[in-house]
Amino acid sequence: MNDLNIYSITSAIADPVRLSVMIYLIRGQATYAELQQHLDISQSNLSNHLAVLCKANLIHKISKGRRNSYEIASPDAAQLIELLQNLQKSAPNPKSSVKKIALARTCYDHLAGKLGVAIFNSLVNQQAIIYNQPIIDPAYFSKEISLGINAEKTFKAFGVDLPGIDTGHRKYAYACLDWTEKKPHLAGALGAAIYHAMTEQKWIARHEEKRVINITESGKRALKEIINLDFIVNQ
Repeated sequence: MNDLNIYSITSAIADPVRLSVMIYLIRGQATYAELQQHLDISQSNLSNHLAVLCKANLIHKISKGRRNSYEIASPDAAQLIELLQNLQKSAPNPKSSVKKIALARTCYDHLAGKLGVAIFNSLVNQQAIIYNQPIIDPAYFSKEISLGINAEKTFKAFGVDLPGIDTGHRKYAYACLDWTEKKPHLAGALGAAIYHAMTEQKWIARHEEKRVINITESGKRALKEIINLDFIVNQ
């Protein structure tokens, strides 16, 4: 996404339909049929919008036989949509689905919501990560994170091999502004590594609703033992 002209990117998401596609896809991969049903528009209209987003490298097309699916193209693209959601001034939707997504969800490939923010704060308190910005400072969006003195033993307990993390073309670790909590959660390759490690150990599990995460009893115990976090689900 960094190689593209900024005007191409902003033009691609300026259309309400294309922005709706991005917001829908941040929950996870979706088929062409799912997108059409969600947006309630014609096939030709949807195809044109998807082509624009693909050209801007904001989404990727995945072809499996005659079935096409689409997904957010990169962590940078997901972070852009998360930032736009942060700019909304409206009050949270009181529906139960919104409560669930505010409690624990994924933000592209890392944990967000109350759970993501709580883990971030506990990692700071345990000196596993170093974050020098005040928590209430709005400038923390995309601020890079450093490893603290207890990083190795803490992340090892999570099942994360710090030297083995492959960053690719993304940042190693940074603070991402959570759109429901208005506080940072851990993003980047390190945030993704924690999410995948917790999933593999069945400390968290995907909810039937896309993007929503359930924390298991073993996950609650692990968070208490590793980072002294008591995460109480009171929704």
